Amino acid sequence: MASVLHPGRLPANFSMAERDRRYARTREMMRRAGFDAILAPCNTGHNEAFQADMRYLSQVGGFANEACIFFPLTGEPTCWVRADSQPATWWLAMQDWVKDVRGSRCNWSENFATSLREHRMEEARIGVVGIGGTPRSADGLILHGTMTRLVESFPKATFESATEAMAEVRMVKSAEEIAMLEKSTRIAEDSVMAGARAARPGRSDHDVYAEIVAHMLRSGAELPTLILWGAGAAPRGMSRVPPVREIEAGDLISSEVEARYVGYIAQVRHPVFVGRINDDYARLHALAVECFNLMFDQIRPGVTFAEVVKPYTDLVRKRGLKALAVPLHGRGLGEDLPVLYVDEHSDAYAKPILEGQVFILGPRVGLADESKYLAWGDTVVVGPNGARRLGILDQEPIVASG
Repeated sequence: MASVLHPGRLPANFSMAERDRRYARTREMMRRAGFDAILAPCNTGHNEAFQADMRYLSQVGGFANEACIFFPLTGEPTCWVRADSQPATWWLAMQDWVKDVRGSRCNWSENFATSLREHRMEEARIGVVGIGGTPRSADGLILHGTMTRLVESFPKATFESATEAMAEVRMVKSAEEIAMLEKSTRIAEDSVMAGARAARPGRSDHDVYAEIVAHMLRSGAELPTLILWGAGAAPRGMSRVPPVREIEAGDLISSEVEARYVGYIAQVRHPVFVGRINDDYARLHALAVECFNLMFDQIRPGVTFAEVVKPYTDLVRKRGLKALAVPLHGRGLGEDLPVLYVDEHSDAYAKPILEGQVFILGPRVGLADESKYLAWGDTVVVGPNGARRLGILDQEPIVASG
């Protein structure tokens, strides 16, 4: 049996060269911003996506492990982990990036205060991940109590948001990161197919959902992860909670399935048809795939996101149908940039696409009255000359035995 000091291994580890690349990018940002240190707090919300920056700098995390990191401009970072769930010695053995890992009783403000005092930063300028809002958390990510106690304990220090700056640091992916995202994409695809094999009349939504999750875990993926679920003759929406319902012949299973591999989240949007596909859904599926390919062909470095999205919305409207929901948003360790909404024209639309960005490209199309809709999508990476799909499934409808 593995001991605490020799607990086995993680499914994969990043190299020391990758650590050095990330630390260099982060510290370059810190110098520009004038930060003496970065505090990335514990926040396992939104399927652990809100803890992305802590994990980006440490490799510590997964399965909603609670942790935070103090990252100085010079010197070694300190990672604090909840001691009663995974001791510090366990994490010291599981990764080699952070040499200073300490146990915590979830007293996160005290942990940060300890590190600030040890580094003599009582009057320093500190960048805090989570003071500023994110696209999925307008109120920020750090607990009010944590921030209040830090401000009270260090009245001469300056605490400013590093949320947006760290999101920019994480936006462009390295070759190692892309390899992990390719793995998580394949797991997501295979999990959808495992669910399709289980989807037949008489079984429940829970049965199919369970097969998807079980396949992820058998493949080395982590929990928690996001599975949005909608099933029925004409599902009008998706939920994080699969309902207690029996599958029937002719059902559509509409889903957004994310797999998380060593923290890296990829998403696929592949509808599953139980038996025969009716004419409306056949038309929508063909259009969703056509829109995906249309946008995919537009992607290359320097093109704006507006230039990618507009042909999609124009084509759907020309067909007398509706373009719905989120066509494109970043994938990585968390809610990576960009996040675009088809009905909301933010500044992000005008920004150029960068080589190394990774995002889900998932057009969702519906009938004019929105009585039926579906999406088809895959995670893609931007290369020097265009985009590459990280998935390998073909674009034909997935039909489960009905």
